This record gives sequence, structure tokens and C-alpha cells, in this order.
Amino acid sequence: MLIFVSGWLSATRVHAQNTLLAAAPAATKISPAAEHDAHCRIIYLGFVGALEPPENKYSGVVQIRDTLRGKEFPDVCANSYSPYVWTDGLDWLLKHFPSHAGVLTPAELQNSPRVILVGHSMGGWAMMSVARELRTRDIPVELTIQVDSVGLTDYTLPRNVKNGAIFHAHDVLMFLTTKHLRLEDPSATKLVANITVKGAGHESVTRDPRIRDLVMKTVESLRAVSALEAPSPSTQSR
Repeated sequence: MLIFVSGWLSATRVHAQNTLLAAAPAATKISPAAEHDAHCRIIYLGFVGALEPPENKYSGVVQIRDTLRGKEFPDVCANSYSPYVWTDGLDWLLKHFPSHAGVLTPAELQNSPRVILVGHSMGGWAMMSVARELRTRDIPVELTIQVDSVGLTDYTLPRNVKNGAIFHAHDVLMFLTTKHLRLEDPSATKLVANITVKGAGHESVTRDPRIRDLVMKTVESLRAVSALEAPSPSTQSR
């Protein structure tokens, strides 16, 4: 019975991913009228599982998004998407960066937001697809978190990712989800967590408090760095 379920789920995964690949553009399109919110110093982009709505209030990915939309985080822009429309999430993220084609200059990167990506189930594949697209423009990703990630191309963290983490449940889907990650460039990327969440299922694993803690600690660390880099009033008055 388990073999049958695993085979069916595997076939479903391949069909769903083929659908996603068919929907993906050959090249990333960047809006010429890109919106740039000056207050967005940190971007959180999350992807839920393929069978969930992007507003699923029971998803930890969405719950973290909602926290970061609170008044305590005016410098954070947060959004969540279905993996079926991962390019919409990419387009939303890129609206906060210079709109020209090609790689960004060091000065542009210095003034651009910092990026955090989280993906659950097939959303882990979508998140990695976004990270790879950002690599083509040399846009760094501060943190990626894959949660019970399912995909055919979600095993290798691209070199523009600074820190990566993976959480996985010990349930029937354990034979299909990604357990180990490769680093495209070990000198550029650090694997900060590889955790089996005991007692969690494929859905409940998203609510593991360690996932939220890792995101929130990264946000606070980025805020601290941003505060140090900000010019002092005396410097601005010169």
C-alpha cells in the first residue's frame, strides 16, 4: 500500500512540476515601470504548498508573513504565493529593485532590500526557482528555508544564497521530500539547519517554531546591520 501511495504521489509531483515548468517564462521579464518602496529594507517572500491557497491561515509560511506585515515591521514587505504562479512572486519581488536588465551594480545592491525566501512542499521548488532567477542578476538572498520541500530541482542552493535551511517531517511523504542540500559554492553559502521535525506532518511542519525563530532572527540581524550602515544626522548635514 505504501509503495502504491508513494508511486501515486511521485507521479502527481512530476505532473504538477511539469505544469509549473510549462508556465515559467523562458526569461525573467522585468517591469519597465517597477515600483520601488523606499521603506522596504527587507523582503519576505513565501510559497505555500501546491494544494493550498496563498492565504491559508494554517500555514506557517503565511503566519510569518502576517507577523511581518504588522506595525512593528514598517521596514519589511511580506507576501505569499502559490507555487503555480511563482513568477508572479518573482515579479513582485523585483519591483523593489532597479528595473534595468542585467546584473546590479554594487551601489545598487547597497541601496536595495535584503531578501528572505521560504517555501513549503512544491513551494520549496518555486522558492529555489526564484533564487536561481535572482542569481542571474547577482541579487543575494540572505536566507532560504525549505519546509518538507518537494521538487526535482530543489536540491542545490545557488551561489547567491548566503544561508540555507531545510526542515522535514517524519511521515508518509518522507520518501519524496528533500532531506539533503548541495551547495553550488560552499565558500559563498552556509547550511545553517537540517532538521527532522519529529511528530509533525506535511502540513503542521510549517508551524514548527524554529522556522519562525530563524526568520525573525534574520530580520532582526538585518535590521541591526542596516542601522549601522545608515548615515548619521551629522554626516547627512555636511
